[in-house]
Parts: sequence; C-alpha cells; structure tokens
Amino acid sequence: MLRISTRAMIALGVFLFIGCGPATTSIKPGPMPEGATFHGVWHSTQYGRMELCESSGTVIGEYTKDARHGRIRGRVGGDLLRFQWEEEKMVVRGRPNVSSGRGFFKLIRTDEGSDRLDGEWGYGDDEVGGGPWTAVLLRSARPDNCYASVRRADGTKASSDPFGDEDDDDEYDF
Repeated sequence: MLRISTRAMIALGVFLFIGCGPATTSIKPGPMPEGATFHGVWHSTQYGRMELCESSGTVIGEYTKDARHGRIRGRVGGDLLRFQWEEEKMVVRGRPNVSSGRGFFKLIRTDEGSDRLDGEWGYGDDEVGGGPWTAVLLRSARPDNCYASVRRADGTKASSDPFGDEDDDDEYDF
C-alpha cells in the first residue's frame, strides 16, 4: 500500500494550485513597423470584417461574420495588442450565446509591404488555447464605427468603451 505523507500532499496541492493560472503567450512586444497601426479595417478568415479603432495606445473594435458579432478592447505595446473579447452568436433567434476571453495580435509587415495580424484567442482569463486569429489590413477601407459611440445623437458625450467599464484601464501592463 502506498503511503503519502501529509507534507507531500500539501506540497502537491500547492504545486497544482500555482500551476493553474491563466494561459498566456510568451510573445513579447517588438517595435511597431514604420507607419503601421492597428487602426483600420481588417479581414479575418476566421472572424470576418474587423473594424479596429486605436487612440493613445487603446484599441476598441468590432467584428462580424455570419451569425456572430463581437467586440474587442485592449492595449498596444509596440507591435503587440493584448485584448479582451466578448461575442454574441445567434444560434437560436432571440437567444444569443455569449462568450468572452482574451487574446493577442502581433502586427507584422510582410515583404510585399502589406500589414497582417497574427494572433490567438482563449476563453475566460486564458489568452491562448482557443485557436488562431489572423487578419489582413484592407488599405482602401476606413472604420465606420470609431466615433459613433463617442457622441450621442443629441451631441452629449457617451461612452466610447464597448464593454461599459471605462475605469478598467490597468487591465494590461507591458
């Protein structure tokens, strides 16, 4: 019969508890390619049209493909955008499935001079593990919704935060 001491059980429990934190990427920010920005309209084969709006190191945006509609909010550090996402997918009419998580995009300038995003997403507090998320910049398109949520129709200031919690600025530290 195998006997395990109480100390060994406690040590194993602590080890397992510490090892169960959020899954994040080890990718570090590098320099942003000259003239590049996350601001723009991007096409993702996985998630459709993405409109990203960047201002003062913060990016907010939306994406739409088929029955899914999502929002992104994150912070830029060099060529790396770390973000939170929230998505509604209309599976049954009037009863959307809502999911959320985190992710990252690395902005890459190709040898041909085009810009692309290479990244990944995860559920909950995980930044990875859900799958790849890639996109290419549509240079001739401009985001439609960058400033629509900043002012109401009557001209008064409205929230520009698609998640409704503007005081959450310290979510990502670089």
